[in-house]
Amino acid sequence: MFLTTENDPSHSLGVDLFRFPHPFTRLDVDTPRSLVEIRMCALSAAIREKVDWHIKFRDQKIRAKWADEIREQQKDLHESLRLTDNMINYVMTELEAHATLRDEITGIEPGPYERIWRSDRLIPPGLKADLLSAIAPLESVPDAEKDWHPGSDGKVLDLIHPSLYPIVYGRTISTSGKLVQPRDDATFDSDIDPMFASERFQWLPSDFRVADDGTVSLGSPYINNVHPDEYAAIEKVLTKVLERAVPMFEWVLSDLARERQLPTRMDLKGRKFLGCIWKDEDQPIPEDEVSEAMEAEARALEDARDHEHPYVDIYQLLVDQWCDNQPKTWPDSKPAYDDGLDEEKKTVNLRGKTLQVILKAANIVLTPEDPEYAGGKWHVEGMNNEAIVSTFIYYYDCENLTESTLSFRNAVNEPRYHGQDDSYCMHYLYGIDRDDHCVQEVGKVITKEDRCIAFPNLYQHLVSPFRLADPTRPGHRKILVFFLVDPLVTIPSASVVAPQQASWIQRTVAGTTLWERLPVELQDVIMGYAEPMTLEQAKAYREELMAERTAFVETVDGQRFGQEFNMCEH
Repeated sequence: MFLTTENDPSHSLGVDLFRFPHPFTRLDVDTPRSLVEIRMCALSAAIREKVDWHIKFRDQKIRAKWADEIREQQKDLHESLRLTDNMINYVMTELEAHATLRDEITGIEPGPYERIWRSDRLIPPGLKADLLSAIAPLESVPDAEKDWHPGSDGKVLDLIHPSLYPIVYGRTISTSGKLVQPRDDATFDSDIDPMFASERFQWLPSDFRVADDGTVSLGSPYINNVHPDEYAAIEKVLTKVLERAVPMFEWVLSDLARERQLPTRMDLKGRKFLGCIWKDEDQPIPEDEVSEAMEAEARALEDARDHEHPYVDIYQLLVDQWCDNQPKTWPDSKPAYDDGLDEEKKTVNLRGKTLQVILKAANIVLTPEDPEYAGGKWHVEGMNNEAIVSTFIYYYDCENLTESTLSFRNAVNEPRYHGQDDSYCMHYLYGIDRDDHCVQEVGKVITKEDRCIAFPNLYQHLVSPFRLADPTRPGHRKILVFFLVDPLVTIPSASVVAPQQASWIQRTVAGTTLWERLPVELQDVIMGYAEPMTLEQAKAYREELMAERTAFVETVDGQRFGQEFNMCEH
């Protein structure tokens, strides 16, 4: 049986899209922003991390103090990265627009970069307490039953994880009694390279209905790995948290539905792109005598270099130092905010829609004997057959940990360069050198207790390292994650896939919640299904899935985030 991904007209959401932008094509690629503009975004984000920033920024004395602090802190930076008075003023005057976008009730506000949203008050204290209470039984199972994530050195405790009991193509059974097979990409997404889809596995979402009043209910018979009888409280509270997350998903989807990225803050002086920093639009070249002297110095330094250290192009460093002292004009921003955030509008409404969501809950546990978490790798979530468009993370309990961040990077087009050998200009304007990958780190969010973050799967993300704040006491971080399947797409879910857990099926008898929810024909299928999946088998499949996904991270890195910047003649 082929359960194919479909494009459902009822999912139109009022957007003129076949699919929302996703990480498996280079058609959805932004124009690079200058490094100094990204620093402007970082300054704005740092200010908006301050308590009551939306009140404090209106005080001119406080704003002047912030401006003085940034001027002092950037004195030792390369001149290309120093924010000018125009840039600082632009950031300060832009805060009013950020404050206008902030929702006073939910705390939802823009994050450090476009398409990223956050809130520190989205989940009410009562709902947080319910979540902690509901999750506790999963945490308190006997040690022998705890599911430590493979490869985590006993630091990541999986409570609910989509890699356990996923759809296994050719093995997993559907409600019709037939085996689930990979979709036929020839009839959908034919322009996407098949390498981005799995022919073996798919994470299993559940369907959730969003009512016209915004309330959310579970539409599928079950949530994968959450038995509806044994963990009824978890099912209920997860649905309530998702209800609070929907408005953040709406913001991310609205951003993705825009035809273009937000306008630049830079003064383009009537051009479409930033101008060259050199007067004659070509990188200056040292006179022969100067060049020969630099070559001699480079040879001497190379001979004296400790060859145990990585290779450094010393001559190029000397050329860059020489260029530092040549006359140039660095770009500047517009003198003040000019309504660039006016395009930030919530245009996608998910009320009345059915959402497919993949769920994950995990604890990172550190001890005095093992006090450090090494961080993660740059990655996107899922593969093309899962069609994940956005991720929502709720950091609901953090104890005795140092500060950590979630960073984001974006695949971009090649910057518009001015001369074939103008590497200096490209390096300092965009941070991209010849043969570098066309990616830019665009911002980061502090991951602290009570914070919710929603962001597009268009960006790669990276968890930074952290450790115990007090090395004599244990510490932990608890997270709940929702992976939103593109609402314009339908993939096989718990509504059309029979539960696979052997332990569930053994306990499934008439009168249980799960049994009553299943249609009669599916009850017959399950009772006649001779080969449910044992926990040992599920863990073996998980190892296979993880090996596939580990290799896939490298594939996406090379194919989607790995386009090289080649400064050749055109």
